[in-house]
Order: sequence, then structure tokens, then C-alpha cells
Amino acid sequence: MSDLVALRFADVDFQVRKADGQPAYFAFGVRKSGSSVMNQMVAALARMNQVNYVDVAGQLFAKGVNVSAWQNDAGLGALLHGGNLYGGFRNAPLGIAGHPLVQESPKVLLVRDPRDALVSEYFSNAYSHSIPAEGEARELMLRQRTDALRASIVEYVKRMAPALRNTLREYDAFLKMPGMRIYRYEEAILNKRWFMEDLCAHFGWRVSDGQLSQILGWADVLPDKENPTQFVRKVTPGDHVEKLDSGTIETLNGLFAEELTRFGYDR
Repeated sequence: MSDLVALRFADVDFQVRKADGQPAYFAFGVRKSGSSVMNQMVAALARMNQVNYVDVAGQLFAKGVNVSAWQNDAGLGALLHGGNLYGGFRNAPLGIAGHPLVQESPKVLLVRDPRDALVSEYFSNAYSHSIPAEGEARELMLRQRTDALRASIVEYVKRMAPALRNTLREYDAFLKMPGMRIYRYEEAILNKRWFMEDLCAHFGWRVSDGQLSQILGWADVLPDKENPTQFVRKVTPGDHVEKLDSGTIETLNGLFAEELTRFGYDR
């Protein structure tokens, strides 16, 4: 796209299309809820529809910019223009929640059973999560790896559960906005063709069967068996039942009671 311009935020340059007469799109997720593969798929679909993909949080993370440095910053709104899909978010960008483009544009949010997400986060932080090359985010990830390796899985999920609950609740304002479509990991990641077809319908995009098959060729890769050190460790839902004792699950059920009900998960 020859009409891209470089816009800077937090000393990071983003390639943005300034087509203010066209729609903008937003893809939000929650950590360890399939957001990595979702962003890869929606980026591919955007390119097929001549929409520029801006990996906002991903580029900031790669440069070592911690979430706390941008999450509440309204200055992030300077990146927002029509003709772009803004993604990479694992945390709600609260500083731009009131921006007209965010309020009015089509949006999707991918969530997961928070009990499974916590189990996945334990293995990810201990073994497989990428570490930025520099900055505060690198130091934070290194500390998280050390903490995870020193803790049992039960200790870890109990300690990290309040933070994940906060992350989910930070999206509350976004859930009430027009144009928001919520997807659950258990449906979207296990049926990626349906997910992409539905997302394209929501965004008003077009995609052919051949294009879907092309994306599925690299995106729809499921492990034959669990591998604790791999990024795609285990995809099937209900992992917390296998990894956690009943008392810990009961504690999580109480802590996430509101979120489990809101997103349709059984207790």
C-alpha cells in the first residue's frame, strides 16, 4: 500500500493508512486466549481486503514498551484512521475507549475460559513466551519466567487469577459499544473456518473458499499430544480440570463467577 505513512507513538513508528473516509476495524483479545493466531488470521484477511493491519500492542511489546506505559494513554488515538485494522491487543486500550473511531467501528473480542487461560499462562511464562530484546517489557517477562518456574501450577494460578480478572473487566466498557462481536476461544480456535467467515461478515469483508483454505493451511495446526515447552502446547478446552485440584477450581469459580456467567462458561 503506497499510501502508508509513518506515525510515531512511544518512540515506535507505525505504518498507518490515512483513509479517513473509510471504516476502521479493531481486533481485541485476552492473553492466552488464542489472540496470537487470531491476529495472524485477521491480518491475512485484512490484506485480502486491501485493509492495512497495524499491530499496535505487538510492535510496542517488541520494542520493550510495557503495557502500563500505553494502556491509559489517549495519545494512542493519533494512530487511528480509516482504512486500518488495529490489533495485537491483549489488554484493553483504555486511553482510546472514548475515541469516535473505537466507539463507532466494527470490533471483535476473543475470550477464553479464564481457568484454562491461567493454566496456559503458567506453561507459557515458564517455557515458551517470547521475550523482547529490550526495555521494561523484557525485564517484566524475565521476572515472570523466573516466578513461574519457581512456583507450582496451583500457586501460580491462584496468584495470577486476580490480574486476569482485572484484564477481563477492563473490557467492560468495550462490550457495551455498538459493533462489538464477542468470540469464545472454544468455538473460534477449534473452528477457524467458521470464525473467519463470521468475522468477515461482521466486518463487511469478502473472502473466498480458496483464500480461507490458504490461511487454514498454516493457521489450523493442532498438536497431536501435549508438549509443555511449545507455544501451541494444547488446544482442547477444559485443561484446568486435568491440571488443577477441585479446591483450586472452586476458588477460581468464585473469583471469576461474574466472567464465567457473562461469557457462558459452566461452573
